[in-house]
Amino acid sequence: MSMNVSDKFHFESVVLNEKSNDSAMIIFIFLLAVTAAVDVEVATEPPCPSCLLMNTTCYNMTYLFDLDAPFRKQVVITKMDLLRSKNMLYFSFEPAFEDEEYYKTGFVSLEDLSFHGIITGSQILNLGTFDIDQANEQIYFGGSDGIFVLDTNNNQMASYSSRGDTITNVFYKNQVYFVRYEEKGITVKQGNYFNNILEYWTVKKFVVVEKDTVNVIVFLSNLGLFVSKGKVVHRLSKNAYFRGLAVDLDGDVYAWWIDGIYKVTLSKDIIHSRIVKVTNLPLIGAMAFDNHNNIIIASDKSLYLMEKTGHSCGVVKTE
Repeated sequence: MSMNVSDKFHFESVVLNEKSNDSAMIIFIFLLAVTAAVDVEVATEPPCPSCLLMNTTCYNMTYLFDLDAPFRKQVVITKMDLLRSKNMLYFSFEPAFEDEEYYKTGFVSLEDLSFHGIITGSQILNLGTFDIDQANEQIYFGGSDGIFVLDTNNNQMASYSSRGDTITNVFYKNQVYFVRYEEKGITVKQGNYFNNILEYWTVKKFVVVEKDTVNVIVFLSNLGLFVSKGKVVHRLSKNAYFRGLAVDLDGDVYAWWIDGIYKVTLSKDIIHSRIVKVTNLPLIGAMAFDNHNNIIIASDKSLYLMEKTGHSCGVVKTE
């Protein structure tokens, strides 16, 4: 059963807000404070107050624009990802309390900010989770009535799977992986067949990456952050409150929490995998990677670009 977006779904027009000076000021004040707090010696080139050292790479952090959507008073953005062929950023968020839906998904073109909107329709779907099949330019959405797929080439939305189920997580890696509300494990849809993996685990968030030709799952449960390969499950961290997981263009996995960004280093022997904090940066709501593998972060409703630079960040650490 397919439905044309023009009939059942439409992209609501929204108006972009002006730059959020408060959010920008908070970010840059924090960067300056971190620089001042570290025992450093000044490098030869001029300092870069908007630069941030992440592991061994220097990133220049710049404000892009404010995401505009019917947010709650306290902005909550739970997921961001980029449709790479169209440079279109999608983001899931919690709308105002008076809205009938408790989740919505918006979009904005990073090349033409006038092209933006909210995915909505004639029925309540609560589309709060999604992932993108980049090769086929299709987006899989999960919500309160199963999984829907949007073909971005013809703007047609169709029911895909699990009508009547509430879907809390969706991920695409050659096939669709998803989690049902109040059910353990991850369901893998293989054609018309379903396979359940990690069936004894409560999975809150997860990503799937390929390591040595084998799929590896990094997942967050109520017991912490774990990595799974085959039947082996290894705990990376006891922290069960990471805000999200994202995969960059190199297949590296990152997590973020209230205190900064963490990188997951996967080993061939999965029990030697580990997670390491790579930078101090609070106030991250959601995180994604652009077509140049630079980092895009949302802080409140403001969008920032962390762009790789040859700068030394203005400081060098001393031992």
